[in-house]
Amino acid sequence: MPPTRRRDGPTGAVRAHVGYWTDHEHTGRGLATRLLREVCRAAREELGLHRVEAGTLPGNTASQRVLAKCGFVRIGSAPRYLAIDGAWRDHHLYQRILHDDPPPERVGFR
Repeated sequence: MPPTRRRDGPTGAVRAHVGYWTDHEHTGRGLATRLLREVCRAAREELGLHRVEAGTLPGNTASQRVLAKCGFVRIGSAPRYLAIDGAWRDHHLYQRILHDDPPPERVGFR
């Protein structure tokens, strides 16, 4: 799934949030890792995004390993972040900074 392009506030910084799900019959093959690496490549090279974000349930260690393999770092936790199966669920939040290039001249505070 391609990242969703979003413009954040007055700074014009561009980021994406990515989510994925792998059927239990296909886990352990590296599919999510390969896909997420490609999403990050496209986010930087084709869309020019600065950052990609993701979230996992606290107990989803498999997804947390995928994120770590793809260069994501945990940046915090969000209580009652998403409604799943009829209840609000906490999530760990992750990000990967894609580049440290200066922002384009047209964005930012003046």
